[in-house]
Amino acid sequence: MRRRSILLSLVLAPAVVETAQAQQLAWQTITGADGRFSFDIPAPFKQSNSTGAYNSIIRGYMFEWGGGRYGLDMTIIELDPSDPDHPATDVGVLLKNGQSNVQKRWPGSTVLQQGEISQGQAQGRSFTLSLNGGQLLLIGRVYFLNARLYLLVALAPPDEQNSPTVARFINALRIFG
Repeated sequence: MRRRSILLSLVLAPAVVETAQAQQLAWQTITGADGRFSFDIPAPFKQSNSTGAYNSIIRGYMFEWGGGRYGLDMTIIELDPSDPDHPATDVGVLLKNGQSNVQKRWPGSTVLQQGEISQGQAQGRSFTLSLNGGQLLLIGRVYFLNARLYLLVALAPPDEQNSPTVARFINALRIFG
């Protein structure tokens, strides 16, 4: 019986440590000034904003956090609905382009999973990429609603793709319109 207890504790220890680490993070909920979205990200994080028209982008917001073995990135892009390169009527193309733009940032990446998802009224796309010969995974979600593109990216080692930290970040986005 003692051997089973020791073996069980060795098997469960990494999960307990990871859960404790995720709970120790100081999570912050970010809500858009206009109330159209909210998401959770560990603090301290880096925030950068861009304004002005640049290839149909009216405004962009980026939130980045890197801690331990993870990298988390939330980008919100307000698109010019009158730009012919980003027609709001062809949401499927916009979402595929969002995924494609992420893949371009990671040359040599391999798509492991991709498919359609939704979050409230927002249509979305989920994808997982293998990076650096399988040493890292990129878990991505891209959503579109009302001329705004929401892009979440989490980088993690393959054995931690379902960690509480990654899951909370990826699943915390709420889009209200």
